[in-house]
Amino acid sequence: MAGASILCATDLTSAGPRTVDLAIAAAKAFGVRIDLVHILDDTDSWWPEAPEAQAAAEAARADASQYQDVLEAELQKERDRCVAAGVECETSVVRGRPWRVIPELARERGAFLITIGAYGSSGSRTVDGRVTHELVLGSTVERVIRAADRPVFVATGNAPIPEALAGTKWFVGADFSDSSLAAVSWAKRAAARVHGELHIANVVIPAGGDEKPDEERNWRQVLRDQSKLEAGKKLAAYIDEHAPGAEPHQVVSADYASHAICKAAEAVQADIMVVGTHRQGVLGRLLVGSTASRCLRISHLPILLVPEQAR
Repeated sequence: MAGASILCATDLTSAGPRTVDLAIAAAKAFGVRIDLVHILDDTDSWWPEAPEAQAAAEAARADASQYQDVLEAELQKERDRCVAAGVECETSVVRGRPWRVIPELARERGAFLITIGAYGSSGSRTVDGRVTHELVLGSTVERVIRAADRPVFVATGNAPIPEALAGTKWFVGADFSDSSLAAVSWAKRAAARVHGELHIANVVIPAGGDEKPDEERNWRQVLRDQSKLEAGKKLAAYIDEHAPGAEPHQVVSADYASHAICKAAEAVQADIMVVGTHRQGVLGRLLVGSTASRCLRISHLPILLVPEQAR
């Protein structure tokens, strides 16, 4: 992948090192360099033109310049970590809206992958979900995912990141859509690159009434049971066509698909989750989708989000 790079956007907070660690592991796995950036969100600042305000404006400019110097020094420390790990790295502090600048920089610099943290400078916060505590995602990561036209690796969770992603287990939730096919295709290539394993899962709703003879089951139970059988056959055929050798998993659960997928990934001790995203609507905006969004909030593993056009 000569000339390719990974754009790693770090906010230089306590979450920043994990984001950089993920970028280092991916860069070593794919043999590329890292463009390490911090986006200084100062686009709301303005400098008054009134003569009596010029002294204050100059002082504000000086403070902003000094702040940028501090950020560049912190970014240099992260660059030193990348170089010590054997990865070529360039750094830059860029001013602008992070959610807008990050995808633009990825396109301009030829990055095939973006790595980003899961929450902002306020740190991780949780809310009570249906059956678990869920992280509150930062607004920047949600907007970057919607705007990006290439895969975004989100440093969710707290599980250790394997060195160079060697031998990792890649776990893909598939619903047989174009977006999940993009996720499967990307994960298949990545798993092969690092001599890892590929696991593909499909969630079905339990039929119920398993203890009853067929004639005593209601029509909904009979239909769900038949759907489960057909989904299992479809999953096997899907893997044969698109990812021969992958390990199939039919996950039977009445829970949210996101919760079922995350639990299944943990059960097989997966290292990375992969989820597809798709474009919808008159403006073609990128929609994260409820399953992907919930996975981002509850997963203990890094999550790779793959837009369907990145297949």
